[in-house]
Amino acid sequence: MQAFFIQKRSPAVGSLISVLYVDDESTLLEIGKLYLEKTKKFTVTTVSSASGALDLVKSCGIEAIVSDYQMPGMDGIEFLKRIRAINKTIPFILFTGRGREEIAIEAFENGADFYLQKGGDPKSQFAELVRKITAAVEHRRADAQLITSNQLYAVLSATNRAIARIHDKKELLNEICRIAADSGGFTMVWAGLVNKEKHLIEPVATAGHGKDFLDAITISTDDAPTGRGPTGTAFRRGTFNFCNDIEHDSKKVTPWRTGALERGYRSLAAFPFAHNSTSAGVITFYASEPGFFNDRIIQLLDEQSRDITFALQTLDHEELRRAAEQELKKSDFQYRRLFETAQDGILILDEGTGRIIDANKFILDMLGYPLDYFVGKHLWELGFLKDKAIAEHAFTELKATGYIRYENLSLETKQGKEINVEFTSNAYLVADKKIFQCNIRDITERKRVEEALALASRKLNLISGITIHDVMNQLTVLSGSLELAQNTVKDPEGVTHIKRAFKAAETIRRQVEFTKGYEDLGVRAPVWQQVAGIIRSAASQLAATAISFEIPDDRLEIYADPLLIQVFYNLFDNARQHGGAVTRISITHHPAGTGLVITVADNGTGISPDDRPHLFEREFGKNTGLGLFLSREILSITGISISETGVPGKGARFEIAVPEGMFRFGEEPAPT
Repeated sequence: MQAFFIQKRSPAVGSLISVLYVDDESTLLEIGKLYLEKTKKFTVTTVSSASGALDLVKSCGIEAIVSDYQMPGMDGIEFLKRIRAINKTIPFILFTGRGREEIAIEAFENGADFYLQKGGDPKSQFAELVRKITAAVEHRRADAQLITSNQLYAVLSATNRAIARIHDKKELLNEICRIAADSGGFTMVWAGLVNKEKHLIEPVATAGHGKDFLDAITISTDDAPTGRGPTGTAFRRGTFNFCNDIEHDSKKVTPWRTGALERGYRSLAAFPFAHNSTSAGVITFYASEPGFFNDRIIQLLDEQSRDITFALQTLDHEELRRAAEQELKKSDFQYRRLFETAQDGILILDEGTGRIIDANKFILDMLGYPLDYFVGKHLWELGFLKDKAIAEHAFTELKATGYIRYENLSLETKQGKEINVEFTSNAYLVADKKIFQCNIRDITERKRVEEALALASRKLNLISGITIHDVMNQLTVLSGSLELAQNTVKDPEGVTHIKRAFKAAETIRRQVEFTKGYEDLGVRAPVWQQVAGIIRSAASQLAATAISFEIPDDRLEIYADPLLIQVFYNLFDNARQHGGAVTRISITHHPAGTGLVITVADNGTGISPDDRPHLFEREFGKNTGLGLFLSREILSITGISISETGVPGKGARFEIAVPEGMFRFGEEPAPT
C-alpha cells in the first residue's frame, strides 16, 4: 500500500495560505475576509457555523482555521475538539470576544495554536491575526519538514540495504522505486536508463500511482521539446532539476501537463545517476501537492542518487570483471588497465592464503603507503585497520560466501588521519586462478554531512520551542493589560496599563524579528567558508560606528553552518551595545594542539566575573537574551565551541575553538 504523510505539507513558496474563517456574525466575516486577503498572503473561505465548517475542512484543503468561541449549536471549544479528532496538526486560532482566562486555558488544553481576543482597533486587531496565522502555519511547516527528513532518512537507509543485497541493475532500480513510493510519501517514482542509439531515456523501473503515465510520454536526451522537461534537463546538465508547480509552470512540463494533472501529480524532481557510465540514467519523483521539493528534500534525494551511482558503477565493475575473466586468459594487459584506472581503492587477495598479491595506485594514494607495505600481508596485519577482528572475520566470510560488504569501516592513514570507508569484496576467476578483489571507497565527507544534518534537525526543534515560549509569555502580558485598560482608560492608572500593553507588543515584535534571522539554522548542510570574508561581511552589517576592525588577510577556511556570519555579527554587535566605549575589535587565530583557536577581542569594559558563567545561557542579557546562546548553537553543529576569556576592565575576549578536520587553508585569498 502506498504511504502518505500524516501532516499536510507547507504550501509552495509564493502561494496563498487557505484559511477557513468561522463566525456567526456575517458582518465580521466580511470584514475579516477583506482584511486578510488584502495582505496577499491568504485566500479566505467564510462559514457561519461550526457544523458547516467541519464539512469544508474534510474536503477543501484548508491550511488554517480561525474560529469564534460563542456560536449557536456548537461553540468554538467543541468545534476545536471535533477538528482535533480528525486532524491533529492543522493550525487553529480561537478569535473571540469572550476574554475569560478559563476559555483560553481550555482552548490551549484542547490543541489551539493561539488565542486572540476581539475588540479595539480593527486594523491592529487583524494585523495581529495575520501574524498569528503566519506563525502557526510556519511552525507546522517546520514540523512537516522534520517528518519529511526523517522519512527520507529511512528511505536512504533502506536504499543502502537494497544495494547491499541486490546485484541486478533493473531489480535494484525497481526496489529503490518501491521503497521511495511506499516509505517516502511520493505519488509515483520511476527510473530510466539512457538509450544512446535512440537518444531516449527509457523507463526500466516504476512504483506508485498512475504508472500508465509513462506509456504516453517520451523523454529525449537531446535539447528538443520532449527533452526540456526536468528529467531530460537533469540528464543533459548532470545535476538535479525540478518543477514545483506542474499546473502553472508554462515552460518545463507543457507536453506532459494534462496527463500529470489527471493522475494527481502537482510537482516533480529528477536526479541523474551514473552519468558517465554505461548505466547512465535518471530517477524521477512525483508528489501530489505543489511546493513539495524544498532544499532539504532535494539534498537527501541527491544523496540517494549518488548512492545509486556508486551501486551501479560497482555492478558495472563486477560485470566488467566477469566479462574480462575470459579475456584475461588471453591478455593480462586489459585487466591491469582496468585495475589501475579504477576510481576505488582495490586490493587483490590470494584465495588460498588470504595474503595480498596486489594493490592499485588509488589505495596507495588514499592511505599513503607504498606497494611493498601491502604485498604478502593478511588484511588483519595491516596497520591502518582500526579493528583487526573485522579483518579476520571478513576473510572467513569471503571464503564461505564469496561476497562481503561493510558500510562504515574505520581506517587510519599513514599520516594518522582517520577516514571512514565502504568495503566491498567479491570472488573472481582471473586466468583460471580464483582471487578476492576488495573495493575500498572513502565516505568520510558524506558521513560528516549526514551527522551534521541529524544534529541540525534537533536544533530546529530547539529554535521553535524558544519562539513559541517567548511569544506566548508576552501575549499573556498583552491580554491582561488590555483587559484592565478597557475599564480604566480615563484615569492615570488606565494609561499605565495601556502603555504596558504597547511595551509587551513591541517586545513580541522584536523577538519574532530576531528569531527570523535563525530560521535557516541547520536547514542547509555545513560548508567550507573563508573566515576573513565572513568577518568583513559581518562587520559591514553594523550600523554606522567608529569601531575599527583588525582582520587577518589569509586563506583560513572553517567547516560550519551557513549561518556562521551571524555568529561574528552577534559578537560585534554585543561589543557595540554592551562593551562601553569600544573603538577597536581585533580578530586573530593560532594553533592549539591539533585544532585552531579564533580570537575576537575588543578594547571595551569587558565582562564581569558574575556575568561570565551565564553569557551563553538562553534569555540572559538586556535585549532578547538569545544572541550569544544561538551563536554557540550554530557553531556546535560542526563541533566548534566558544568561550569568553577576557579580563574585566580590559575588554571582552571570545575564543572560538575549531577542532581538527574542521579548518584548512585554501589556495586563494579570502574575498575583500
